Amino acid sequence: MKNMRILIPISLPVTSIDALEFARKMSQERPIIVTLLNIIGLNIACDSRLYNDLSLENENVLREIGRRFFGRELDVKARVRIGKPSEQIAAEAKSDQTDLIVMPSPGHARQRWFHEGTVKGVVRLAPCPTLVLPRLWNCAPEKPRGAAHPAEESTGHWFAPSHA
Repeated sequence: MKNMRILIPISLPVTSIDALEFARKMSQERPIIVTLLNIIGLNIACDSRLYNDLSLENENVLREIGRRFFGRELDVKARVRIGKPSEQIAAEAKSDQTDLIVMPSPGHARQRWFHEGTVKGVVRLAPCPTLVLPRLWNCAPEKPRGAAHPAEESTGHWFAPSHA
């Protein structure tokens, strides 16, 4: 069976836990390749070294999130692009021949570029199906009693289902 290519846009520092969890469950059913994508959208003119430094830093964070969330047995790529989020997500999906884009629903205040316009733009521009997941996980500033979610180690945040 051909590996399904899944693209997951990640807004740092808040990760897309819903999308990561969806991909992890899918990986138990079929072989997949995950690409974690972060978009840098600075609206200022600056030295290209700043973009290069930010890109390298964010790529390292994405790799660590992938390693901690999926382990070493899953093929996870880390990509950073610069520009308008909806256009860059669609461009990455096209260049990587992505089979499915999985992204969280808009609305979380800390997810800067996961607003309604970005999600609609991705759905409109994407060269493949786009799955927009309802938000099931909320960031909690402090860890509640009980076991931590695996993402805690990689992000320093604890994530809990919003229905809990």
